Amino acid sequence: MYFPIGWPKVLKIPEWGRTSIKQVTSNRDRILFAILTDDALSIWYCKPCVPIVFHRRSKESLEKIGYNVLVEWKPDSTMLVIATTEGHLLFYNVDVVSDQKGLYIQMDSPHSNLRRDSAELFIKETIPPLSLLPGDEVLVWDGKITSIVCITMNEIMVATSQGHVLRYRWDGTQNRDYNLDLRRIPFCINQQVSKAVPIVEENTYIVDIEYSPLIGGFAIVLNDGRAAFLTASSLRFDPNQVQGIWAQSIEDATCATVNHKYRLITFGRANSECIVYQVDETTGGLVVSHHCVLSSKDYPGCPGAVTSIKWTPDGCALVACWDLGGIGLWSTFGALLSCSLGWDYGLNVDLMNFNPLHVISMEWATEGYQLWMVRKEYNQSNNTNKTDSNCNPLESDDNRAFETSLIRLDFVKSALTINPCMSQQSNLYLQGEDKLYVNSADTLIKIFSDRSSKDEGVFSESFFSLSSSTLAEGRQWLIILVPSTYTATNWPVRYSAIDNSGQHLAIAGRTGVAHYSMVTRKWKLFGNESQEKDFVVSGGLLWWRDYVVMGCYGIPDNGDEIRFYSKDCKLDNKFAKILRVAAPVLLINSLQDQLITFGSDAQVTIWNMHQVDTIGNVEITKTQIVDISSMCIHPACIVSITLTSLKTENVRGQNVNSESIVFNISGRLLMVQRESTNGDRYTCSMPTVLAGYVENVWVPNKRKPDKVHLTEALWLFCGSYGMRVWLPIFPRDGDKSHTFMSKRIMLPFHLKIYPLAILFEDAIILGAENDTVLYTTDPNSPFSLPFSILQRTSQVYLHQILRQLIRRNLGYHAWEIARSCNNLPYFPHSLELLLHEVLEEEATSKEPIPDAQLPSVIEFIMEFPVYLQTVVQCARKTEIALWPYLFSVAGKPKDLFQECMEKKQLDTAASYLIILQNLETSSVSRQYATLLLDTALEQSQWELAKDLVRFLRAIDPNDVESPRTSFVLTSKLGMTQQTPPVSPNAEDISLVLGNVQRVRSYSTTMTPKLPDSKLSTSAPVVESPIVGRKKSIPLTNANTQKSDNNRESSNNTAEEFFIDVILQRHARRLLSSHRLTDLGYFAAHLDFHLVTWLAKERDRVARVDDFVTALKQLHEDFRWPYPILLEIPNKALSGASPPLSPVTSIEDKIKEMHIETGTVLNRTASRVGDSGYTSFPGLPLSGLVTPHNTLELSSQIDGTDMSGETDIEQSEENSQDDVFFNLKHPYDKKINLYEEKLPPVTKRKISSNVGGAFGLLETQISANMADESMMSVNSSVWGEDKDDLVSTQYGSENWEVPSSQLLEQLSSSGSKGSQRAEIQLRYLLQLFMEASCLEWSLLISVLLRDAMAVLRTVNAAKSADQTIESVSRLKQGLHILYYWTNTECLGYKTFMLAIQNQISVLATILATKIQNQQILEHQQAVSATLSKVSINNTASRIRKVSSTVDATSQCGSNKDRLSSVSSSHATKERLSEISSTGTTCTIKEATETVGNNNNATSEGSGCVIS
Repeated sequence: MYFPIGWPKVLKIPEWGRTSIKQVTSNRDRILFAILTDDALSIWYCKPCVPIVFHRRSKESLEKIGYNVLVEWKPDSTMLVIATTEGHLLFYNVDVVSDQKGLYIQMDSPHSNLRRDSAELFIKETIPPLSLLPGDEVLVWDGKITSIVCITMNEIMVATSQGHVLRYRWDGTQNRDYNLDLRRIPFCINQQVSKAVPIVEENTYIVDIEYSPLIGGFAIVLNDGRAAFLTASSLRFDPNQVQGIWAQSIEDATCATVNHKYRLITFGRANSECIVYQVDETTGGLVVSHHCVLSSKDYPGCPGAVTSIKWTPDGCALVACWDLGGIGLWSTFGALLSCSLGWDYGLNVDLMNFNPLHVISMEWATEGYQLWMVRKEYNQSNNTNKTDSNCNPLESDDNRAFETSLIRLDFVKSALTINPCMSQQSNLYLQGEDKLYVNSADTLIKIFSDRSSKDEGVFSESFFSLSSSTLAEGRQWLIILVPSTYTATNWPVRYSAIDNSGQHLAIAGRTGVAHYSMVTRKWKLFGNESQEKDFVVSGGLLWWRDYVVMGCYGIPDNGDEIRFYSKDCKLDNKFAKILRVAAPVLLINSLQDQLITFGSDAQVTIWNMHQVDTIGNVEITKTQIVDISSMCIHPACIVSITLTSLKTENVRGQNVNSESIVFNISGRLLMVQRESTNGDRYTCSMPTVLAGYVENVWVPNKRKPDKVHLTEALWLFCGSYGMRVWLPIFPRDGDKSHTFMSKRIMLPFHLKIYPLAILFEDAIILGAENDTVLYTTDPNSPFSLPFSILQRTSQVYLHQILRQLIRRNLGYHAWEIARSCNNLPYFPHSLELLLHEVLEEEATSKEPIPDAQLPSVIEFIMEFPVYLQTVVQCARKTEIALWPYLFSVAGKPKDLFQECMEKKQLDTAASYLIILQNLETSSVSRQYATLLLDTALEQSQWELAKDLVRFLRAIDPNDVESPRTSFVLTSKLGMTQQTPPVSPNAEDISLVLGNVQRVRSYSTTMTPKLPDSKLSTSAPVVESPIVGRKKSIPLTNANTQKSDNNRESSNNTAEEFFIDVILQRHARRLLSSHRLTDLGYFAAHLDFHLVTWLAKERDRVARVDDFVTALKQLHEDFRWPYPILLEIPNKALSGASPPLSPVTSIEDKIKEMHIETGTVLNRTASRVGDSGYTSFPGLPLSGLVTPHNTLELSSQIDGTDMSGETDIEQSEENSQDDVFFNLKHPYDKKINLYEEKLPPVTKRKISSNVGGAFGLLETQISANMADESMMSVNSSVWGEDKDDLVSTQYGSENWEVPSSQLLEQLSSSGSKGSQRAEIQLRYLLQLFMEASCLEWSLLISVLLRDAMAVLRTVNAAKSADQTIESVSRLKQGLHILYYWTNTECLGYKTFMLAIQNQISVLATILATKIQNQQILEHQQAVSATLSKVSINNTASRIRKVSSTVDATSQCGSNKDRLSSVSSSHATKERLSEISSTGTTCTIKEATETVGNNNNATSEGSGCVIS
């Protein structure tokens, strides 16, 4: 609970020549420090750190009586005594100069600009002017002086090298009657042994001696390494009554010290350890309490013998320094707090030989905030000493050149060291000499959030909620500085307190009190400084409701008080409640509205408090006084006192008025139960000892019914013995068969941190630890030592309690506690820690375990839904050698995997794949991975599916059937160990749970380049992208013909083909169910080459059978609102032309709507109609106008049932639209819908008389729009670039589109979906257009209400890749959508009216494709006839023809080309004539004409055909 902070400060001492510093020691108040050198003595003040007086001895004195060795203060700080090397005692008198007010008085400059104007620049502390005068000089005629200790205000004890302990008075005289001789003192192991033997060895003497009046004796260390405790029946220490008690198990003691509060005797040893003893109250002997050791983790070497040890002033920490350098800090009962051997000193520092922090003497300052140390600095250039393997120096320290310096290290400490009533608070804070470090419970933030957002492209999961939770710990300290106006005269901070909410703090220094508000960030001090100086807080500080409560001593009245100050009023005595008490208050604590105090008269007083108002009116009533003088030796040994509602026999619904008192007496915890007998009368039972070696006690201040076990428990920390919890064991409701069982149980467990606060409801322990930072490696710099920083730590303790209960067969109570904590975000982690610790302990044990705990733990975890997750997470963090032991109890991994699949816990099942990969063959893991992949795809878990694909592709096909030998069975299972495991590829193992998302980085249409030149040739549409092994970039195989299927290559294996089949099958399932959103995420996460696959599936699964249903599904998937019925205002129309009738406007302008694919668009001429890759932000509207009873068109548009299209069908009979609309043309049966593609055919301009065919349709549409006040639009979308339009090859007239204002109004009609959804739709539109899936392109264009995208889709139908059936479906779908918008969804009516003439364009394209198909078929028939005739020719005819060909071989190629061109021109001219004559020319005539032209061409080429 003590932690170093900041840099060690190097104090600049005056030039004292070449003398070295021997010792530093402080007076009893720890304000004045005496620094002893070889020939001088100086006195320093602690705060500010300045020298006061200095005295140097003369050379004659040094030669006569020797150099200085030891120095000791008189308890009242009026004298000092120095021991010299020649056995002399030098007494010095310390007096205060009466005619001087103080030292270091600061004077302001006469210049106004140089005067101080800040309170921090004024030193208000009065530094006493002291004088150091030499006094008596005494010669000790008994050898050299080895140690000095002061025992009373009048006497000191001096140990000599002759085995004597001489008793001197401070006036220099010797008290000969009370001198001690070791050869006359009987020694034994305890006081009950009748036989005691004195020391008979020659040349045995004391080298170190310490005295404790609370223990009642001296701790001594002999020169031969033995240690003992000298005690007597009285503190006068009559030589005839003194008895020695040996400290057993120690033969290498080097130094000694005592702890008064905890009554501990500590000895330093030569093996770098410290051993702590306590006096057995029954036998009087010394029993080992604990050891202060360094583990191999803290420091692997041996730092040498312990040279000095010191307890803090409050006895809560022990500091030790070693012979080879370094210091260590332990708590009272042996918990390591800090060790300088683990600090960062740089890379070039040899800690064994030249430790930068080599301390030879040290002393704590007031309240333990500073540690003054004498550091030894070696001259490394002249010293090359070494140490042997036993940590023994090969060269003595006397021969090593060194210098000494004085340094000071600052510390912060927990408030529990001086104010133990703060243990009820869950807020963590530390106090320094002039500042507070606060880390309240509010900084422990529980975040239930989604997965961290990442930029993963358009289709990513960062926008979707995932049920995951994390615990973010606030490790930052809020440093609150105490105002300099308070610390200037009241340094240091002695007491501090924080309220339950963590919003208010209070401090008390040397005098007075101050408090701070975290809300206002302001301090509140006394306005009257004299009132602040009138009382000293001596008994503790705490918050109760709106008041600060303190036990204090009143200086003016010379009496003891309990004071209450309100936080809402000024700090003034007129707003305070002051209660006089009989004895000084040493400790205070509270429980709700009860106050408990402990005084120096060993009496405990319990008070009832009642708050009347917030201005100082508090009613206090004394309810009980308990005398505990028989329980403690001295009131100073009471460490803490707590009032609690806990009892030894705890039952539900206990009496709230029966509080108990818990005492910590020198580390022993006792409970005294109070019982109310007659109303206000209380009786106390016999005290019950609960535990020993207790440093801190935590008791919850309120009971929680939902977590009754954790909030009614008593928490103890016992140093090196770990943590203990006194837990209530409630019997089951209705179970009265075992009434003899105890109602409470003490459970021990170990911690990795030092506990400072406990969050009872959250099952978390908070602590702090040290770390260091090195800023410079220059040994001459004052900053060469590391900078100490403070870090907040935490640890979950729930699993520790559960394990202890399960071990004691109290599984039901463990289940009750776990059930109350299952809502904590780290509850699964606690179960994982429980399983991991038991598994590690039992699986690695070399001894047989007859009562193994692992089966019980497994059964316990199975009671919770996170069982499967806990087992696999534990296995993944454990060595593979321990897996067989784990799964022999938990179950087979295959069964656990199947259970995960049944419960739809796919992420957990993916973790089991790693287990299966190491325990089973690769074929088994591949089988289960495939099963998991199918399920992950069905549940749209794309990240998991991506990792599974990588996992499957990483399996080596050569290792499919090979058994796994990567685990070792322990001898506990009766099996021999196998060969050492082969380390698997880290990339393969981390595939399943990897979270790295790769953004799509290649084109949707271009095939990525391959490293292999054999695969770099261009190829037609492939079956599927083939992914190379252990690669994440799709690779395409150039040869996919059926003849190559039997050839094996490194990138085309059966496993990869099987994976691609799974992916393609799921893609078909998504597209057939119109789930475009999932299809986009699927392609984005799995790197699925969507364009290539869509091109292959264009006439299969990519076809749309029900346009209305697909459009509705798009609205639902993308959350895209339906458009509203829009009335286009006049200002949206062009004002250049006079208004016409609505019917004329629509018929004239929309009928001519057409655009050529190759037309170059002027992007700046219009802001609408851009169906590119970025969306146009339309005007947001709201509302949806659709009938409540929608119609399903699939059941109505069939034959004559299409009543709404009757007129249209009759008007299109001449153009054969009825045939294509119903898909009954005989040529449709001849179309290959899967693999073959139509060859390109040279096209001829064919005028189509479709204007009259849509007359009735336009009239009907215009009639429906008559009520919408539509006006004529004369201007086109192209503006002035209208003349640049290229005439289409299907018509001679110039097709136009409506104006930009009209299209903009149509595009923004109705409220749109989110911007993200629009980007996704635009992206999918691009992909479908690239793949020539025009039906889906049309649907997305209609959904976006993008007229230009519709035009591009219609014009793309002219491509030779589009079959007659696909164009017919596109035209039919447009018909259906138009009918649906006129009957159900009227919001689309305006937009469909704007694009309705595209039906005529599709009819024209369809008619042309059919005619071209007929011509192609006729040409193929003619070619087949000519081939048949050629085969029937005679051999002589063939030879004649061959000779003719040989004669003309020189120009054959040119003539062939000419023949081809002539044939083509003739065919085109004939088709033009057919087109011009209308329907009178039949297909038969056209065929005959083409045949005649072909014959003519053959004759013209010189070939004679009979």
